[in-house]
Amino acid sequence: MPVPPPTPAALPDSALTRFLQRYAVAPLLQSVRNSQEVTPYNGFFGSDRHRIEVVLLRVRPDAAQPRRLLVTGKSRFKGEIKDLQGFIELTALQRQPALNKAEQAYEKHLESMRMVTVVRLPGAAKAVGHYTLTGHFDWQEVAGTGRFAGRAVLDIATTDRQGLWSGSLRKTAGARGADLLFDGQWTNGPSGPAKPFILVENVTGFAEHVLEDFEVGERDIVINPKYARLGWDSYWENDEWWAEPMKSTARANITE
Repeated sequence: MPVPPPTPAALPDSALTRFLQRYAVAPLLQSVRNSQEVTPYNGFFGSDRHRIEVVLLRVRPDAAQPRRLLVTGKSRFKGEIKDLQGFIELTALQRQPALNKAEQAYEKHLESMRMVTVVRLPGAAKAVGHYTLTGHFDWQEVAGTGRFAGRAVLDIATTDRQGLWSGSLRKTAGARGADLLFDGQWTNGPSGPAKPFILVENVTGFAEHVLEDFEVGERDIVINPKYARLGWDSYWENDEWWAEPMKSTARANITE
């Protein structure tokens, strides 16, 4: 692995204010994008790191506190689905240093090993700056006592069209390859047991920090079958579990 450049200090607080005034961060964090695509966050729950999923169905700025984003979503763990409600509060902004020559060469090597070719379409937006937003989050189970809380680390890129992408330049700093990362604890009530969890947007870019040999293969990368018992055997299935309550309601109306 090439040696990365030093991690820069956080930018002045005023820079975060200007950034949030200029760019809409909330839509980037939503699992629902373009009104159609839904991309669940995946993660690792408890000491055994069993798979957990979360969809953030709606993220919107708090009118009274611009740095606070109000969140509505759902979680699924071992087949149990629960509604979530809470916030993400952003507190700091720093730059992601550009890849140096050694890092660029290493990335090209990985692309060639995996037979990956990145093609930029004519006229497509391009990244012009890379940043890491940090803060904290607190999501409460609506019909339960569970609470997810911890630190948010969001690697993002600004584009030449005033847009935002999620994206980690490297796995050694910021969100460490996760693109968007939520790292904290789940607690069951004020005095209940606490369990660690990590939730990420890009699980294949991050999982090596948590589970050994998570990806296997050289050219055709797959999730290691030994982690099927932890719920990763269904990772590629698109069952739209977040929409199940709506489907149940529709079926009930038909039978009536």
